[in-house]
Amino acid sequence: MTIRQKLRTIFFIFIGLIFGLILWLVLSLYLQQKNFIKYVEMRDRLGLLETIVQTVASQKLRFDYYILLQDDNEKENFILLSNQLKKIINLYFAKTPHTKIKQKYEDLLNTAERVFNEKNLVKKINMAMNDFFLSYEAFIESVNKEKNDFIKQISTLQRNIQFLYIFSWIFSSFIIFISLFVSFNYGIKIYNSLIKPLKVIVEFANILSKGDYRTIDFSTKDEFSEVISTFNHMVNSLKTLQAQILQMDRLSNIGQLAGGIAHELNNPLVGVLGQAQILLEKLPSDSPLREHVEKIERAALRCKENISILLKFSRQKEYEYTEVDINEIIRSVLFIADSELKANNIEVINISKENLPKLKVSVPHIQQAFLNIINNAIQAITENDTSSNKKNFIKIKTYITKLDEDNKEYIAVEFQDSGCGIEKENFKLIFEPFFTTKNKNKFAGMGLSITKDIILHHKGKITVMSEGRNKGATFVVYLPLSS
Repeated sequence: MTIRQKLRTIFFIFIGLIFGLILWLVLSLYLQQKNFIKYVEMRDRLGLLETIVQTVASQKLRFDYYILLQDDNEKENFILLSNQLKKIINLYFAKTPHTKIKQKYEDLLNTAERVFNEKNLVKKINMAMNDFFLSYEAFIESVNKEKNDFIKQISTLQRNIQFLYIFSWIFSSFIIFISLFVSFNYGIKIYNSLIKPLKVIVEFANILSKGDYRTIDFSTKDEFSEVISTFNHMVNSLKTLQAQILQMDRLSNIGQLAGGIAHELNNPLVGVLGQAQILLEKLPSDSPLREHVEKIERAALRCKENISILLKFSRQKEYEYTEVDINEIIRSVLFIADSELKANNIEVINISKENLPKLKVSVPHIQQAFLNIINNAIQAITENDTSSNKKNFIKIKTYITKLDEDNKEYIAVEFQDSGCGIEKENFKLIFEPFFTTKNKNKFAGMGLSITKDIILHHKGKITVMSEGRNKGATFVVYLPLSS
């Protein structure tokens, strides 16, 4: 799991826990409020029942005094309490309309009314002892039964409220515990995901700073895998760059050496050429020695021309554009590569078109570009499968063409070789700096990259074609006719 996924996971877990906690607290408060309101209502109704019981007990006491004393004032007190009690009962019935208490109380009042209306004292006492007291007991029994029901309900509500309160604390504590556990667990994982790779990278960076090009052998399943891969790629690039710098240094030394040797050869060569020309002036035209001296002169002139080419190539110059025949540049480059071509038994097939318009180019740089392509072809041919008797060749062709992309005229220089070819996956990388499929200890992979840079400086283009492994390659350089 990547660090981003871990952070996203812990974030969503926290959001889920917080949302669950809030939802539970809201639900718990709602349930507690609902139970508390019901508890208050039950308690109030229980209070009304207690008031009803006390008022009826007072009425019974007045009724008893009335029977014993036959005092009409007690009767009036009984009726007054009845009116008060009716109001209480009506208030109670407003919330519990289906109770039987009202009916029982009306029966009690009807019985008391009959007792009050009875003129015979004996019958009145009998009715009071039998009917009234039975009605009173029935009324008290129904009230007590309802009271007991309310007491049970109130106890249940109290337990529910207490349970919700305790459960809210337990549930909240559980969520807090889970949050702490997730934070601790993922925190350690994220910490380790950050610290361990960082320590490894710092360690290898210190090793790299001391000149030891070691790659990191440490795998992770997060974003640091890309960092480590980039670090390893940088180390490998530094190795390649170091090899390239060494190779460039060697090439620079070779160039300086070639320039020095050319200068040293040029001085005695001028003497040889001068002496040959003096002899030609003094020898009569029919002298048998004249043919030999002319050969010496021609050889000296050829050597002088070749040394001039070497001197031009060995000098590192800025881009200085001059008009030149492209075929002359090709011939000078083939002269430089001649020994390498012959050593590897490679035939050069030059079918360049003559009398092409002159191009305005930087001669040493174009020489360098063409020489890089030829050297690349030589290396490709030497790496090819030599078990077959296939003929090794480099075919060079020049011609004028137009490109569809800009409809401009170019002189095209085509280099076709019989080398090892280029695989399709390498087409996009072949002009990249430090890219090579050859031995990286011998080749830095900069030749074609430098070539492309030179061609782009001349506002030209370079393309490459190959049918695959062991099928050769064709490089085409397009140089614009108009600058």
